[in-house]
Amino acid sequence: MRTLLFAAAAALTSMAAALPHSPGPPHVEKARLESYLRYADGYTPEVNVAIDDPLPSPFPGYYRLVVHLSAGRQKFDRIYYLTADGQHLVSGVVWDLNLNPFIDNVQHLPTSGPSFGPANAPVTIVVFSDFECPYCRALAQTIRTNIPQRYPNEIRVIFADFPLNSIHPWAQAAAEASHCIGDSNPESFWALHDWIFDHQDEINKAVIPSKEVPPDLSEFREKLLAYVNEKHLDTAKITNCLNTHETAPEVAANEQKARAVQVQETPTLFVNGRMVSGAVDWKNLEPILSFELHRPKDIPASTTESCCSVTIPSVRKK
Repeated sequence: MRTLLFAAAAALTSMAAALPHSPGPPHVEKARLESYLRYADGYTPEVNVAIDDPLPSPFPGYYRLVVHLSAGRQKFDRIYYLTADGQHLVSGVVWDLNLNPFIDNVQHLPTSGPSFGPANAPVTIVVFSDFECPYCRALAQTIRTNIPQRYPNEIRVIFADFPLNSIHPWAQAAAEASHCIGDSNPESFWALHDWIFDHQDEINKAVIPSKEVPPDLSEFREKLLAYVNEKHLDTAKITNCLNTHETAPEVAANEQKARAVQVQETPTLFVNGRMVSGAVDWKNLEPILSFELHRPKDIPASTTESCCSVTIPSVRKK
């Protein structure tokens, strides 16, 4: 496999070198490209395909092309790389040996938001999570229990929303509430974060049996506002934030960032840009963290420095 990767990289380098210099992004015949991709990837008719204009990428001779896929409430982005002449499309990972292999991910990940750990920590973990996802709860417990104790100065953790609304009826409301309560106070966010996951089963019993579309979230709101009162937070301000969906754009922005790095399931975390999917336990997560903390000095830094998944209908086996 490693030999094939190097061979592919060499072939791509040769292809890019042979292309004439382009003063700007190539023209894309989007209807033709959509037809080609539908056939190549086997997307069934119910899948909507929207193709962005190509943008510069970190790789000379290639442009980053984002294809947005949706089917009902399921959404997913695929990243391709287009040659400067607009005639060759690369699907998969492209590595520039002069750059960190995860630099493209890092450039599209959130750099702010609810976090703990030093801002200048050598390792940053971005966690895309869903408050209703049971595997997200397991990962949250792993991270919250171990990282502050074992790596208090070496690792920063950033939380990012990715509520899977198509299968989780109260995930969006919880995500918005977390911003209403926690945007001005990180400690309040993490306290709520832990409270929601600790009470996940209880909230499920209150919301899931209703089977309403949209779901009846009244009991969830009652529990949430009881928590707000207990913590002596600004009830009126938070209630208004919830009623007006004031923080919905923040949640949507995180969802967009998740799709930009091709997140398909929750939880998904990125360790200095390296994708790790699923509720990885500490036994398997710690070696990844140690590996990154001891990154070889000749590898450039990446800084600029399954429960819950999204499935797009396709006849192709992934």
